[in-house]
This record gives sequence, structure tokens and C-alpha cells, in this order.
Amino acid sequence: MSARLVSTRTELAKNLALLAAAVVVGLMLIEVISRALMPQWREFFSGRFMTLESVPRHGRVTVGRPGFDGYFSQNNGDFRVRITLNDFGLRNADPVTAANARIWVIGDSFTFGWGVRSDEMISSVIARQAGLKSYNVASPGTDVCGYQALVARMPSGLGPRAVIVGLSLENDVQAYDCRARDAALQRKSPSDSNPAANLSLTGLKRFFVHYSALYNFLAVTVKKVDIVNQALIAIGMVAREHSYKRPFARDHIAAAARRTARELANLRAMFAQGTPFAVVLIAARFEVRDGDPFYRQLRETVTREIGNQGIAVIDPVEAFKAAGFRPTHFAHDGHWSPLGHKIAGGLAARWVKEAAGGQ
Repeated sequence: MSARLVSTRTELAKNLALLAAAVVVGLMLIEVISRALMPQWREFFSGRFMTLESVPRHGRVTVGRPGFDGYFSQNNGDFRVRITLNDFGLRNADPVTAANARIWVIGDSFTFGWGVRSDEMISSVIARQAGLKSYNVASPGTDVCGYQALVARMPSGLGPRAVIVGLSLENDVQAYDCRARDAALQRKSPSDSNPAANLSLTGLKRFFVHYSALYNFLAVTVKKVDIVNQALIAIGMVAREHSYKRPFARDHIAAAARRTARELANLRAMFAQGTPFAVVLIAARFEVRDGDPFYRQLRETVTREIGNQGIAVIDPVEAFKAAGFRPTHFAHDGHWSPLGHKIAGGLAARWVKEAAGGQ
């Protein structure tokens, strides 16, 4: 190999290294500028106020970060809401010791009040309309097995006056075996909490939402340009709002509904005998919006199976249909708007007044 060729390759390598360094420095500079221009960029990451906690005999469950007080926003502009968590990681102004003899409202992100103010969430609506104090025992990212864990982690000596469970028909109905699943989770070592460990497209997105103001700035900006937004949807970087999905095939509905009802009965058994206990069905968006037959069958089957366990069912689907899909849900996010909480909370409060002696 000639000395001239070696020199050329060496020069090219140096130039590429300089170019790479310039790109890195440039991106770092833009990142710093983005953080200055958009100081609220951290608000888009829900992991700021959520964490994992191990619960004996129940595996790990998502709970709130104790004492968190800050804002949570959707980068598509659906909401910006203040999230305040108490020292037990629950979305209540009062300490966990105040939960005794209140109406416990248990569930996932819907019940937690994803995207709404604390005075708008279903537990607050129930308290106002029933004339009884409530306590929110909910956490995003949980399911029926997770609800058992949330109750198990409550301090001993506390008990509810009545219990209301929010059951999401889109993702809470499963062919559960909580004891087997929890035992398996207990055997696993804690997962790496670093979002970079997940190299999937979703994992990368989560990583950048967490760590990059530039990414969040671009996400907020490009979502306002329809052609760019559609391109991002096409490659999977942005989810299409309210895109249709099913959790399982139609012939699995019966088994999933039966096992879900059984685990709800196990949840009820964690409370003192005779404690009033009801389930609020969180109807699928696709039934409220389109009258989808799959989710209608799922709701009817779940209602029947829960009833077979002797558990009361509060079904607000007709009230949601009457109010309309768009007024009861956020424009892009699948969660309830304040009106959705008001409707479901009002029906639940009616049950509370009859079952637990509200005003």
C-alpha cells in the first residue's frame, strides 16, 4: 500500500472523527438551548412521579413517588395537570392513616385521574356527591393483580367503609392467575429501571422523552404539522389517537371474563366480611364511540361473571354514549376527560349512598 494512500485514509478518518465530534457538540448545544427555551420539557414523562415497589406475596407494583409535587403534560396538548402525591405515594391530600373508614376507590390510570385535577377525579366526585370522604388507592400501569398489591401494601389496621374498583375493559380483563404470576415475579430480580435498557422503538421513545428536551421540543412542534405527524405515525414513533385494538380473540372472552371476576372476588376477600364492594366498568372507547360488537360482548360477559360472584356492577356506558365520545374523553389520549369522571363518579356515588349510607 502506497504512503500516499495511507495518508489519504488517515486524513479521511480524521475528517470523519472531526465531523462526528462537531455533530455531537452541536446536538449537545441544541439540547442546552432546548432546555432553556422549553423549561417544562420534563413534564411529559410520567416516570417522574411513578416507580416500582415490591409487595410481599404480590410481586412488584407501580406506585407513586412519595411526596411528588409537579406538573404532568401531554405533548399533544390534551392536558397539563398538577400531580401531588402524599408520603405513601397516593394521590390524596391526607396521609394514608386518614384512609380508615373512607370509601376506597381502587384502580389504574383512569381511577388515578390521568390528565384531570385532583378535585375532578372519580374518587373526588364520589365524595362530593355521596357526602362521604373517599380515599384514592389507584396507580397507573396496574391491573387486577396490581389492585390486590395496592391493597396489600396499605398499612395494617386500616379498613374501608366501602370499596369501588375501576375496571378497564380494554386492558384489565385477562385470563388471570394472580398467585402464580406474583410468585413468578417474586423470583425475578428487579428489572433495570434505565429506559435505555429497552432497545425497542417504544423503549427508545421512552428514553428520549425522559432525557431529552430537544426530543420533546421536536415532538411538540412536529405534531402540529399534519404531514410530519402522519409520517411519524407510519413508522411507529407516534401512536394514532384512539387506534382500534383488541386484547385477545373473541373466543377467549368467556375465560378471561371468568378469571377476572374470580380475581375481583379475591380482591373483595382482602377486606372485612360485609364491606360493600362494587366494580365500575370503564367501557372501551370503541364501544362508546362506535358501538363495537366485540367490546359490547366483552362488557356483557364481564358483567354477568362479576354478578355471578355476588359483586355489584356499575355500568356507565349508556350515560357515556348519551354524552358523546369526544366530550367524555381527551382528544388524543384514551383517558376520561373531567366530564367522564363526573358521569362515572355520579353513578358510583348513587351506589355508595344506597350501600354505605351516604347523604
